[in-house]
Amino acid sequence: MAKPTCYPAKAGYGCPPSCAPVADECPNHPDLYLLRDAAADERGAIADYLTCAAETCLDELFLDVAEDEMQHYVETMRLIARFDPIQAEMLEEEDLGFLVMQRPIGKAKWSQSAKKNPAEETDVGVIPPNKKDLPAIRCITKAIQDELHAINKYQRYMNDAETDLVKEHFCELMNDEKEHVAEFTAALFELTHEPLPEEND
Repeated sequence: MAKPTCYPAKAGYGCPPSCAPVADECPNHPDLYLLRDAAADERGAIADYLTCAAETCLDELFLDVAEDEMQHYVETMRLIARFDPIQAEMLEEEDLGFLVMQRPIGKAKWSQSAKKNPAEETDVGVIPPNKKDLPAIRCITKAIQDELHAINKYQRYMNDAETDLVKEHFCELMNDEKEHVAEFTAALFELTHEPLPEEND
């Protein structure tokens, strides 16, 4: 019986001749499911809060919370990159290397002492987006959420597949979606003025 042929893979990401995914090419850590879902939810919250800041009189409140969520997104993406070297490489290719750093991000400005003394708080670090950019921000945010969920779906399918050829197929689909996450994130950050200064140290 003839040996099945692997689907063509991106340069550097192809599985070995046996078509069996290996850890470096098809990252499969179980915590990645949780982290990607969390990252998708953080991006949704950020888009909502930026919209509310632009459309209500409570702009400072919503920008304060958006700043926290932006920091959460960076922390979560850094954990994803730690467990998923393919995603880390895709982010670096889009000049998002700060999302793959292993060190923790700078201390959040909203310390307990700052909360007790509002007069000592610094100004909000988030720059409000232009209102004309809000539809694009929402569309790109939705795209990132969908891609992160798709990666999780294909990772589950890869785990459940019976044959090596099908496993390889889902591995390649999963890695293609990781490139989309990086591309969309780079485009989004142009509109939302991310990363915040303390995130890009």
